[in-house]
Amino acid sequence: MVKTYKIGLDARPLSTRVSGVGRLIAETLKAFPNQEKYEFLLFSHLPIHPDHKAVLGLKNVKWVEGGGFLKWKGGLYFNLYIPFYLLTHRLDLFWGSQQVLPPFLPRELKAVLTYCDLVLYLYPNTMRWIARLQQRLFQRYSVMRSSFILSISKQTSDDMCKKFDYPVQKTGVAYPGVNPVEMTKLLDTPMSNRVKDLGTGYLLSVSTIEPRKNYPFLLEVYREYRKKNPHHYRPWVIVGKIGWESPEFIEELIQERTLYKDIFILDSVSDSELQHVYKRAGLFVFASKYEGFGIPMVEALFHKVPCIVSDIPTFHEIGKDDVCYLPIHSKEDTKRWAETIDLLFQNPSPVNVSIDEFRWENAAKITESVFRSVLEEG
Repeated sequence: MVKTYKIGLDARPLSTRVSGVGRLIAETLKAFPNQEKYEFLLFSHLPIHPDHKAVLGLKNVKWVEGGGFLKWKGGLYFNLYIPFYLLTHRLDLFWGSQQVLPPFLPRELKAVLTYCDLVLYLYPNTMRWIARLQQRLFQRYSVMRSSFILSISKQTSDDMCKKFDYPVQKTGVAYPGVNPVEMTKLLDTPMSNRVKDLGTGYLLSVSTIEPRKNYPFLLEVYREYRKKNPHHYRPWVIVGKIGWESPEFIEELIQERTLYKDIFILDSVSDSELQHVYKRAGLFVFASKYEGFGIPMVEALFHKVPCIVSDIPTFHEIGKDDVCYLPIHSKEDTKRWAETIDLLFQNPSPVNVSIDEFRWENAAKITESVFRSVLEEG
């Protein structure tokens, strides 16, 4: 008879529209090997979002009911209800998917942490205050309480070990990524009219519009690019919701869009729309100040779209030597980005970056091997 391990999981990201952590959880569960050996108990204060409904169809996944009035706030649910549940129900392991663990875990319960980034310490003002507070209260405890930590990039792992003096031998890297089969199937879906209306060969950015993504810099870049070739420049398409960027910049961006009618902001795109948008793009730009990883960049490379990205270590892990890396610090840098955009549009070069290591099935295999090792040790 096969022994089944019970694994608790912070599944709150599955209660909202697709995001980085939500996608990581869902895709890892769907691709998880040896599913008969693991039963996942998903904890969330809210119902699962329709975007992730396929997860509930997995035979080894159970959505945990309960919480009562503590479901009113995600933080109360996570910090009070989950510890109470774990004290009264036997689990073998808890997976902290958002780089924090519930407080007061039973001593014998093993824990694995997924570590995504050091935004709390590097760019705290780009976080929502409630998320910043929870991370500040529990992140060091969570790191030191963990039996093993899986980071989403080598740079993130190195930075985390240095920050917390955590032993390197208890860490690993499970890159997030893409599912090439599903992405290819999505291209068979008929294109929506709003995607058709974009045309082809445009400049593309994909991410939430929030401070760390550096959209004010990209807007200045686009203005410089527009001036260089005012009669033959390409439109700029932004796919992503307006997050917690400053209201002043959002107003500036919307005014620019209204005045020139060459900036298109697409919110709430479907999975199929997103793949068609990538496929029809001429150039991808990603000017983040900091990233734990960069799934949009992987998706662009899958579709063979040339990329210009900020010169940060994590992006080098993805693009190797076949992507253009540029600085993002000065007015001269904006001009250099604009010149490079114009040059690449006039003289496009083929993109041939392997994304084999950035597949969800690889991440799932690595995660399963870590779980198995932690569960079987001792």
